[in-house]
Amino acid sequence: MPKVWNIGNTTVRNPKRVENALRVFVEEGFSGNAKGSEVEARLHAKLKEREILEYDGEPSDWAGRKWRAAFYQLGFISYDRYEINITNYFQNINIPSITKPFELTPAGRKLIEAKSIPEIDEIYTRQFACLELPNSLEGGYPEGKMKPFILLLQVLKIFQEMGKEGINKFETGLFLQKFRDHTPELPHQIVEEILLYRKRLAECKTPLQVRNLRNEYKQKLHAEIGINADSVVGDYSDTTFRYFSLSGLFSRIGQSLVIRTNKIDFVNELLKTEPTFSFSLNSTEYFETFYKNSFKIPTDNRIFSLHEIELLKVGIRDKRNPLLVEANKINEESDITEIVSVRFRLIEYNNWEREVDFANDQQSEESINEILKYLRVLNGEVVSNPPEIDDKPAYLEWAVWRSFLAIDDIVSPIHTTRRFPIDQDFYPRNTAPGGGSDLLFEFKSFILVVEVTLTTSHRQMAVESEPVRRHTVQYKDMYPDKDVYCLFIAPSVDNNVAETFRIGVWYNEDVEEFINIVPMKLSDFINAFEILKSKKYKNSDFQTLIDRCLAFRNVRAPQWKNSISNEVDVWKKRLIAG
Repeated sequence: MPKVWNIGNTTVRNPKRVENALRVFVEEGFSGNAKGSEVEARLHAKLKEREILEYDGEPSDWAGRKWRAAFYQLGFISYDRYEINITNYFQNINIPSITKPFELTPAGRKLIEAKSIPEIDEIYTRQFACLELPNSLEGGYPEGKMKPFILLLQVLKIFQEMGKEGINKFETGLFLQKFRDHTPELPHQIVEEILLYRKRLAECKTPLQVRNLRNEYKQKLHAEIGINADSVVGDYSDTTFRYFSLSGLFSRIGQSLVIRTNKIDFVNELLKTEPTFSFSLNSTEYFETFYKNSFKIPTDNRIFSLHEIELLKVGIRDKRNPLLVEANKINEESDITEIVSVRFRLIEYNNWEREVDFANDQQSEESINEILKYLRVLNGEVVSNPPEIDDKPAYLEWAVWRSFLAIDDIVSPIHTTRRFPIDQDFYPRNTAPGGGSDLLFEFKSFILVVEVTLTTSHRQMAVESEPVRRHTVQYKDMYPDKDVYCLFIAPSVDNNVAETFRIGVWYNEDVEEFINIVPMKLSDFINAFEILKSKKYKNSDFQTLIDRCLAFRNVRAPQWKNSISNEVDVWKKRLIAG
């Protein structure tokens, strides 16, 4: 009997990849056909083949089942076992598109067809707010019922109303992950327990006393739940933070989770009627709501949505934006679909304007040091107080992006410089999709295409050589009046990859095109970037470095790679001396 709850599962530690993994699930024919060891292993293999996962070794049916479980636990595919008669169940829940176990649900369809991050956030919010334990997917709990997402919101709301900081993962594991009957008093009880813990923690005088206190609480938790408390305060609370953050309702301040300032009204309105428990009353209605992503949230209310639109309009700085003209036409008589569309676009545009501020912030000393710390960790270096990285490929694209924002003088809109999606706190949600470069910077005199990867050796040749050259040619055609360069960054550069870039040729049928691609080790890029700690330089200075690296490519690939490293050192010394 589980005495703790967990959202998703600890194997699928990066839920930001769920929507892309779900697309693979559907496109590769697993919807309604995902049971059996061979099929489950093939699912795992396809997730690697389609670059959703990176792993060494053979595909695993166990890992495939874990991904399948994450899909059905979130309501994006149907389940194969219920407490009621399975033969009539799919018909009873009144969703004609579901006829088999492990088949894509309307909620799953909405997720893979969503066009923007605000839309994806809202899909997750509905699923999390609906989620109730126990249910037919997750049973065997002690007596009582609970809505974990709602409970977390209630606890955070109380703390914010008290002017206290949010809660961290350790506190979440100790006090929220236990399954308890979700009574009206429970949120206040949990808050009091956390405050007592913090009081005792503040009274500790030495690191040893802190460790002893934490061990005392973990031992008590272990006695109550019967499993290793380290897993609960570590893995379980970690997945709680990661999954629930997909709702877009939370921000991280240091190690603590808090409700986003611009989501307080939404949360207050939601908690006026929550928690409500429907599974024990009518399980078919519960799953119909869960599978359709139709759980009611405040923005379904026309008046509330119009109020949000008014706040978003005020926040937009460019008052000439045509979107404001469209938003001003929205009123209580407008179709709800139109209201939703305008609200999503206003949120997205507001985020783009905030992204300009974020870009400017990257030039600060604090940001430059933080960027360097991320780059060094991603390069396998040991640093003190390393940042948390839950998706290395996505964070490499993000850290390199931030590096060029710090150099600045970009003439293209900031949000167009990256092809990977970011959340409302500007952290990466995923890697850039296929079909284009990872990053694209337009400067006054040239275009810089940037491709980054963590792949090495023969995989680098198979995965990167062709698309990097193809993308560079595409951008060369798009910008005929500017010089186009490509910078390829990896922890190590395979000689065969360097050779294809050294030759710098791409054929469009019989037409030969020459392209300029510089393969640079991540350590060399770090070496070049860290000059900003002591001296500001311009994008034209970086262009000079690229030209210097290209000037030495008439040698064998291994020698060219060495000359690139040497040229970074020479260029750095000249800049500092100048």
